[in-house]
Amino acid sequence: MTTVEPITEKEKPNDSRQEEFVTIEDVIDKTVKRLNFRLAFIYCAALSTVLNAGAVTDMTVMTGNIPYKDWTCSSKKCTSLYAAASDKETFFSQQTMCDNDLIAGIDFDWATKKTTFTTDWNIYCKNEAKLSTISGVYFFGGIFGLLCSTGIFDRIGRKKGALIGSAITTLATAASGVAPNYEALLVFRIMSGFGMMISYTGCYCWIIEFAPTNLRNIASGLFPMGWSISSLIFALLGYLVDKWQNIYLAAAGICAFSTIMYIVNPLPESPRFHLVRVEEKEAKKCLLSFFQATGNRFCFEGVNLIYEKRVQNYFKQVSDFKRYPAMLKRTLLCMLCWFFVAIIGFAYTFGWSKIGSNLYTSYLLGTLGGSIGNVSSIPTCKLLGRKGATIFFFGGIAAFNFIAMAHVQFSESWTLEYVASLLGSISGSAAFAMVYLYTGELSPTSHRGMIMCLSSSSARVGSFLGPYVSLLYGVSDRRVPLALFAGLAFCGCFASFFLPDTTGVAIPETPKDVKD
Repeated sequence: MTTVEPITEKEKPNDSRQEEFVTIEDVIDKTVKRLNFRLAFIYCAALSTVLNAGAVTDMTVMTGNIPYKDWTCSSKKCTSLYAAASDKETFFSQQTMCDNDLIAGIDFDWATKKTTFTTDWNIYCKNEAKLSTISGVYFFGGIFGLLCSTGIFDRIGRKKGALIGSAITTLATAASGVAPNYEALLVFRIMSGFGMMISYTGCYCWIIEFAPTNLRNIASGLFPMGWSISSLIFALLGYLVDKWQNIYLAAAGICAFSTIMYIVNPLPESPRFHLVRVEEKEAKKCLLSFFQATGNRFCFEGVNLIYEKRVQNYFKQVSDFKRYPAMLKRTLLCMLCWFFVAIIGFAYTFGWSKIGSNLYTSYLLGTLGGSIGNVSSIPTCKLLGRKGATIFFFGGIAAFNFIAMAHVQFSESWTLEYVASLLGSISGSAAFAMVYLYTGELSPTSHRGMIMCLSSSSARVGSFLGPYVSLLYGVSDRRVPLALFAGLAFCGCFASFFLPDTTGVAIPETPKDVKD
């Protein structure tokens, strides 16, 4: 292994001893010119800190699944209905159960060996909205977490803030595994969302602020892969583990691993965080630590970092939106994009049991599609630019949902709606990755924590509504939710159109750097 030696005075050219003023971005771009093995390893290690994200967020997809097709008659009422049914193959369904007000434990018994909290606590048919509520309150907790994280990131840093959020998520997820009733699980899910949104948003800001301009789209495109890998692990847990409590406890173990990875990861605190706090010396230490870990060299002798002394507090940041309308415009448009992509994405996630014939297959294919979407965002971004790629993927969501409206049956398990929905989920994941990258580059460093939190809060509102939108499949024509998804995606295209392209453009440091 080669050792990293500091640049000595003799190695420096004479003109380098003159005073030089540069930005953090200039330093990183000039020093880290390519993706080497060390840098790739550090990025991958950083991704492991969010290996809990997909599993914890989607937890109720498996642990709260209502097995409408897995039940048997246990009363004369149910038996007589079965005897009178003209199509006995489709008798055991949600429609039969709900239209005839069949009661669990009296008229029928669940036939599945897998337990869920919905079967344990009799959540089905008329009170199915309870499932959507317990799925949605996770994002409600996430909104509070994001609002609090603004102050956390600006006071103790991105990395430490994300670590605290991850620890909260671990404890709340473990507690969910021993929840005695619906109300207790509701509280624990709020706590899980609170911690997860702090952790996930803080981790993104932490990683992206170390990425050089030429590698920023790669770092941003790979970041959601942690979520996708987590979802794949969760799909495996849901298939192999029969008791819903044990799925929560296994997920808590994944959360504990992610928390530990924050501690052992060699990536230091973001130098931009220190510079905003007028701690130039600490910012230089973080940069040197980063360069050493990635096998690069830089000497700060005679080099001063450019920064602006600012009063950094929550109320000052809020007032800056009034003073700098260009920053306000960008933030509002980004919030709209986050809202649109979130409501579509999570309506898919919590609706696979209704779109496809098998929950586990549909969720697994949807997760694999998400991985494809995240990876495809990297070359598409390079080809079309930030703005062009974002509009392209939003357009893909709209197009595939329009196609899904046609009723075409390929086989017993495969329909045009199912295939088009899978392709739409690929576009949705890619759009989500692009929105993450786009927002980070549009936001000035001094306000990035707040803007990312506001945008993610907007997404959490959409995420909260997503599980309720999936209920439309059971109470309306199937084309209604598809038309809604297509319309929202078109609105995302429209909002993205008014944002400037950030391809190859330096990240703004302060609101003064934000131009229309």
